[in-house]
Amino acid sequence: MPISFEVKDFNFVRFPEIKIRPEYPLDKRKLPHVLGSNGSLCYLAKGSVILDRYNPGGTVLQCLNQATTVLLASMSGNLDADFADEFSNYWGTSFALVDMPPTSVGKAGLRYVKLAEGRTDTGVLAKDASWLWDRDPGRENEAEAARIVSTDQPLTLDPALDWPPKTLGKFNEWLSSIDPKLVGQLENTIASSSGTIGVIAIRAPNGIFICRTEVPQQLRRVEFLKNRRLQLPKMLRLNESIVDIELVAATRADAEYVFGRNLGEMANLRGKHILLIGCGTIGGFLAQQLAQCGAGFDGGSMVLVDNERLQTANLGRHLLGTPYLHLSKAEACVAFLKDQLPPLDIKARDIDALELKEYCAQFDIVVDATGEEALSIALNEAAVAARPNSPPHLFVWLEGNGATAKSMLTGEADFACLKCLKPSLSGPPRYRTLRPGVTVEVLRDVSCADAGYVPYPVSRSVSAAALACDHILDWANGNRGTRFRTRTFDTAKAFRIDDCSPSLSEICPACGVRA
Repeated sequence: MPISFEVKDFNFVRFPEIKIRPEYPLDKRKLPHVLGSNGSLCYLAKGSVILDRYNPGGTVLQCLNQATTVLLASMSGNLDADFADEFSNYWGTSFALVDMPPTSVGKAGLRYVKLAEGRTDTGVLAKDASWLWDRDPGRENEAEAARIVSTDQPLTLDPALDWPPKTLGKFNEWLSSIDPKLVGQLENTIASSSGTIGVIAIRAPNGIFICRTEVPQQLRRVEFLKNRRLQLPKMLRLNESIVDIELVAATRADAEYVFGRNLGEMANLRGKHILLIGCGTIGGFLAQQLAQCGAGFDGGSMVLVDNERLQTANLGRHLLGTPYLHLSKAEACVAFLKDQLPPLDIKARDIDALELKEYCAQFDIVVDATGEEALSIALNEAAVAARPNSPPHLFVWLEGNGATAKSMLTGEADFACLKCLKPSLSGPPRYRTLRPGVTVEVLRDVSCADAGYVPYPVSRSVSAAALACDHILDWANGNRGTRFRTRTFDTAKAFRIDDCSPSLSEICPACGVRA
């Protein structure tokens, strides 16, 4: 078999390109892993093998051997089942987003929306509503009639049939080889609507696949479109050789997929009610991470609290940029997150956190990301005093110019509260972090009328937010684990502290006396 072999990347990050040369007479039978009309061979899955850039000769032979193995198996029919696994590669060059629960069937609509200015319209398939439809309102009447149908058979190629099918006749011929009950669904969708376009989405074990068609001009007569509309399926089948179809690749975009895909078996934050106090250098990034983990989804909510305004001094280590200058940090964070992730229930409160004492009881967890020790002590005092009617509180902060990040989950009477970590304000902490002689650097730019500030890079803010996000996900999954967690970034300034669950301090003025 003559092939062409081309090494386009001598670092071998990208696999060499192997193609069957056009003079070789391939059977009409389709071969798995031979992609497109140019005979390109998919012989290694992306990321499956690391090729040795220091042994190019051996690497070339390795690729040729693998290609030979794949071709022999393909031509013998032993890999026909692989068509189903890679079927999305063969289905359509255009794509649409699908926003509906994985088990949905029945009537739906395909609406085209502009996801951002300057972008071409993107198809979004949904049933009655979609968070993606809401991004481009005012086009409610433009939805194309669609129907979701299901089959328990994986969609795959019939190696003996032409692919892709370009007409209704060829499409139905292929459907009959997969699941005969699917034949006619596309025509019936048009007949049951009032327009000239019909769409079906086939839900199969190996994905969702969309097919779209239009009534040809020859049949766009009042006789068929109005007076005898129920006869349209019959007329379309009689003219199936001139009825063009379009195969549209589908990508899941439902909230369940968006907020759950990356967590695997771990539960996301759906349904939880979270109060996040502080939308500054840690809190802004934490709000984004919690949102991406599903905070505010499926009946849950997230409320952000901060009464400060975003200033130019904040831009070097904050989630937000210049479009939000001089706006409330809380309200600006909500606006940013709602623009990125519209289906979430996220609200802002531009108030002083000390006004929240009774309000906190409405939430499943309260998170203090202010990093202000005095405020954190006050919030901790209020939480301890309100037990057992107070939700757990999680505190996250940085110490020593960002040398270390800490998070502390409180709320259980048998474990330490935040004040237990340092019972005396002027006394030593129970877990010493900063090394002897290390002092915290505080700067002040007098010419800009800045207040004093503690310098550290944005990477430490993001790391502290990530520490807290992991802690909150553990809590949401019923795994309290270690209540006090520390991540040290600068070992020259700070000790490494093992994660632990501190016991109550008998001299703690917040909870020790009560205990």
